Amino acid sequence: MGLTPLSKVTIISPRSDYPDVAKALAQFEDFHPIQEAGASFDPGVQELTVRAVRLFAQADQATKDLGLQLMPGQMDIVFRGAKILPSEFDAGNWDELLTTAESKLTPIAEQVRARKSLLQKALKEETDAENVRFALQMVSGFSSDLGGLSTLGLFDGVAVVVPSEKVDEFRNSVPDAIFLSQPLSKEQTLAVAIVRREDSAKLDKTVKLLELKPISMPEGYPQNPAEAYRKATDELAAAMGERTKLEGELHEIGEKEGSTLLAVRELTEVARKMLDDARVSGNMNRMATISGYIPTKEEGKFREMFGRWMVYAEPVHHGEEGAKVPTLLENAPGLGLFQPITKEQGIPGGHEIDPTPLVSFIFPIFFGMMFGDVGHGIILTLFFLLVRVRSTGTMRQWANLFLVAGLSSIVFGVIFGEFFELSFSSFVPIPPLVEIIHRAAGSVDSFNFPPPGGSPFFGVYLIMIVAILIGVAHLTTALSLDVYQTVKEHNRSELYLEKVPVLTMYVSGVGYGLAFIGAGFHFNVFGTSAPNPLLGIPNNVLGAISMAVLIPSMLVLFLGKSVAIASGRMKGSVGEALFNGGLEVFERISQFLSNTISYVRLAVMLLVHAALLLIINLMQPWSNPIYIVPWVVLNLLILSFEAFIVYVQDLRLHLYEFFTKFFAGTGTPFRKIFPDRARFKINWR
Repeated sequence: MGLTPLSKVTIISPRSDYPDVAKALAQFEDFHPIQEAGASFDPGVQELTVRAVRLFAQADQATKDLGLQLMPGQMDIVFRGAKILPSEFDAGNWDELLTTAESKLTPIAEQVRARKSLLQKALKEETDAENVRFALQMVSGFSSDLGGLSTLGLFDGVAVVVPSEKVDEFRNSVPDAIFLSQPLSKEQTLAVAIVRREDSAKLDKTVKLLELKPISMPEGYPQNPAEAYRKATDELAAAMGERTKLEGELHEIGEKEGSTLLAVRELTEVARKMLDDARVSGNMNRMATISGYIPTKEEGKFREMFGRWMVYAEPVHHGEEGAKVPTLLENAPGLGLFQPITKEQGIPGGHEIDPTPLVSFIFPIFFGMMFGDVGHGIILTLFFLLVRVRSTGTMRQWANLFLVAGLSSIVFGVIFGEFFELSFSSFVPIPPLVEIIHRAAGSVDSFNFPPPGGSPFFGVYLIMIVAILIGVAHLTTALSLDVYQTVKEHNRSELYLEKVPVLTMYVSGVGYGLAFIGAGFHFNVFGTSAPNPLLGIPNNVLGAISMAVLIPSMLVLFLGKSVAIASGRMKGSVGEALFNGGLEVFERISQFLSNTISYVRLAVMLLVHAALLLIINLMQPWSNPIYIVPWVVLNLLILSFEAFIVYVQDLRLHLYEFFTKFFAGTGTPFRKIFPDRARFKINWR
């Protein structure tokens, strides 16, 4: 469906021309390289690769030093309109391109490197000054030269900070000392003890026993604690000022040169990746070769661009035995919006079908059913319209997806007659097709139990039934696709012994379930000939047809493989096959029940949405202006929260209920040799 036919191509050129081949590959872009083990590197392209790696490392380091964001944040894009303006590079070949990038990068990188070095020095000086200042803070009020204690001649002295409760103990330990003390705080006291030179050892021993640390001024600082503290404070202020100045200069460089630097960084990163692939050039001495896959529709353009060299091309097919062919998804513009949903499971591989076209139809329907409200749908649509206008790339693709989901919510809101959970027909003369909430005439916040002409829950019952029927159709489609893929794989044993019986077992099981309900929830469906309320077929006929298909399907699933092994058509153990067959039947029954019931969430989410808004509407903001602001805020909260929950539930129904029946997503994504980019454009000459 969305799998683009591919061709395998090989380019053979002289070694001297191979850098030109690399340039042409960058211009062509849609080339998925084949990695050949053991192939040699082309010297010319290898040198370019090394240059690109070196330049990228410099650009990346400068980007980190400036603290630049590689891409604007989503909030900046949506609410501030941040845009990326690509830089243009003119070049005739890869060597010129890297030279141009280097000429733009070098002056910026040197400025950043120089200021970063100075900034690191200023930070170290700031840290050192802060540590000294902190260490001197306790003695900053003591103004006396401590350096004289070491030059007393016949005497020796020491200055220490002593816990206040140990001052007397220190004083009594050196009774012959001249002892001075000055409280620094309630807990700490500065003490100075001076003794005769012959008592120095006793003084040192006392200081060590009391675990006191002598005060010493840092090198280069005055020996007066108060003066040293003032100097440390001045140095800290100077270092902080230098740091602030250098940070400002770096910020200015980022503001002025940030766009160019990020463009060069992305360019060198892309060059590094592409040249790393292109440098693998075969094992011939004089000739270089490179092989890869291209879209078959572009084969003519490829031959024209590479016509000066030898080119070989041959079509390839997905699912060929032994061929690891990549998958290139290319759906029509409207269908391609939903490729991200498919990629959540993986890329189709082998004979797998691309489910994107089905997802593009079913996903918005499911979303609209669970979020059917005209008012909320309009807000969701307008918001993602704004996101779409202001974004590019992947973010725009997701915006387009939710834009369609918002439109679906509006459509289903009209069908259900809901507008912020008020009656839509009160504003627009369009009656609802399915009314899930019955309101009394002239009132938008009350129920009419019972409404004229029927049950108040008729709309709810109908939505529940429709949700289950949609689930049956969705699962039947998935199982049918599984059968189709097995036919394409020409695996007859798997087809007849598992895939077809599983499909017929589910369809007939649904038929028996409908007959069971039509018979008043009695297992003996053959006892009533009343027409089935859904299909109109007599219940006994529907039950008989269903059982006639269901029982053989279960028997084939249970016994089929063991019989095939016993007859020699398959290899394996008969006992193991019987055990696995019984387990398969039991597992399928429980799986089908849980899978089908899971689709009830389509109705449940809608009812939860309605219930929440009904509670909010009890405030009646249209009659009391004081409630307008909280009513708006609560609506926005419910919208954002429920939109996310509905998306998750929608995604779950596809990933766990639908895809698991036929789609494994084991394919290899098609990888362009020249990656996508946002910040630069190359004008090749």
